[in-house]
Amino acid sequence: MQLQSLGYRTDLMFRRFEGEVVGRERYLAVRTPRNPGYRWGNFLIFDRPPQAGDLERWKALFAREIGTPPAYAHFAFGWDGAEPGEVGPFLEAGFRLEQSAVLSARSVVQPPKLNTACEVRPLLSDADWEERVELALAVNAAEPPEKREGEGYRDFVARKAEEYRRMVAAGLGQWFGAYLEGRLAATLGLFVWEGLGRFQTVETHPAFRRRGLCGTLVYHTARIGLHEMGAQTLVMVADPGYVAIRIYESVGFRVSEPMWGLEWHPTNG
Repeated sequence: MQLQSLGYRTDLMFRRFEGEVVGRERYLAVRTPRNPGYRWGNFLIFDRPPQAGDLERWKALFAREIGTPPAYAHFAFGWDGAEPGEVGPFLEAGFRLEQSAVLSARSVVQPPKLNTACEVRPLLSDADWEERVELALAVNAAEPPEKREGEGYRDFVARKAEEYRRMVAAGLGQWFGAYLEGRLAATLGLFVWEGLGRFQTVETHPAFRRRGLCGTLVYHTARIGLHEMGAQTLVMVADPGYVAIRIYESVGFRVSEPMWGLEWHPTNG
């Protein structure tokens, strides 16, 4: 099965590194055995949106390809295509529909609010990566209670940081920071596979927001990706309702496609 979605194609760069992607005729099985609780590391991607009768069929395929409780206590499905499809039966069964916007760019422009005081550089030391974990925790703590990740989030962030460090060590990309006043103020990752450069986890510390750091960091990192890391097309996946999209667009990114997914786990609702 050949994926068309830029979002899912670049997602699989990370899943192949830490797990496995098994191709079937009409879907891909994505597995991360070392982390069975990672919902979007253990899921199925289909070649079309859901149709009538797919709920039980997809759940049965998930049980066969991914697993069942207690090791796997969730369902997660993605698909190629711009339409959500027949999601009603999934929603009635307690699934959550996730919509993302996929943005892409082949060149970038300087953002209107460029922060010239910050230093942009890769994260190098253990202390750099520890500071990146603390920044992620500060971002989470600043979220409204209904959007805040709960217990176990520190461990999740630390595990993801270790994964990204392994990818950096393997030569697949870099994790960058914007440093201001001696502190890590904003951070993101950029990884390249077959000419596609995928950004990861763009975050600004709550204490340093509204200073143009996000646009500045994306701009400088994008230029490095295009001119030094072999990327021909840059890809960003974002919440379509979040203000950050306007920042990415100010640097030259444009929304190229929607990206859909359905997930269920016992805490839904």
